[in-house]
Amino acid sequence: MISGFSANTRRLGATLAMLLILGALPASAQEQPEAPAVEQIPIPRFRAIDADAPHAERTPLPTIRLLAEPDFAPWSFTLDDGTLAGISVDLARAACTEAGLTCEISATPFTGLLPALLKGDGDAIISGLRLNNDLMTNMALTRPYFRSMGRFMIRRGTQVAAADPRSLAGRRVGVVGGTAHEAFLKAHYDKSQLVAQPDEATMFEALRTGALDVAFGDSLHMSFWMNSDGARKCCAALGGAVIDTETFSRPLVYVVRADKAAVRDRFDEALDKLEESGTTASIFARYLPAPVW
Repeated sequence: MISGFSANTRRLGATLAMLLILGALPASAQEQPEAPAVEQIPIPRFRAIDADAPHAERTPLPTIRLLAEPDFAPWSFTLDDGTLAGISVDLARAACTEAGLTCEISATPFTGLLPALLKGDGDAIISGLRLNNDLMTNMALTRPYFRSMGRFMIRRGTQVAAADPRSLAGRRVGVVGGTAHEAFLKAHYDKSQLVAQPDEATMFEALRTGALDVAFGDSLHMSFWMNSDGARKCCAALGGAVIDTETFSRPLVYVVRADKAAVRDRFDEALDKLEESGTTASIFARYLPAPVW
């Protein structure tokens, strides 16, 4: 059973030239100068794959010790039998197999992840750690295997054609106040009536009861809520997921010790192959109630 999702997903973490909405909008919306650019992406495509890049050296390496937070669902969490599961865990196991590496994964509390890596008790952190400038400077990082995304959500039956700024002009759009999602809306949806909410639960209930026309927030959170008993099948996604790396779209990567760059290179090559083969999409589908992109 997945536990601890709401409390822990807040740690989810090259600026895009333009806002990217993943999913189809009407042609009229695409023609508006203020509307985001549109691209159809049916499966996760978070990695910039260079087909001409040299292959990583597949020299024998000792067992790779991977560290994962045990209470960070759906990315990594502990099952009743004590084993680790989750998107990041399953993807790491698949990457180890693809790269021809022998790996062992240890559950490590969030506060102990970085100290364990720095002490040499592990070779890489595969979940739970939020990126910062220090990590980006002093560690070997894989390219992202996921980016947190935004999503608009609407009550079923509400007459709104699309999620572009023109379609939502004048509409009551709820968002949690003081967040990166609010900053994004203020920058791109200034003609909407932005209604700041104290937290996600309040925002979701306001949408369900009709106090809001639309809600905007984390795509992953919304996917779980829309498919929960509390939502009572009230609501649906409006348009595709939204990526904006200037505000809320933080990357998820594997953080590898700086002296283990060869491990990073093997993982990057394996993650590319897993995404291209559809394995990555299958792993996401295993843990999510519905697509989040």
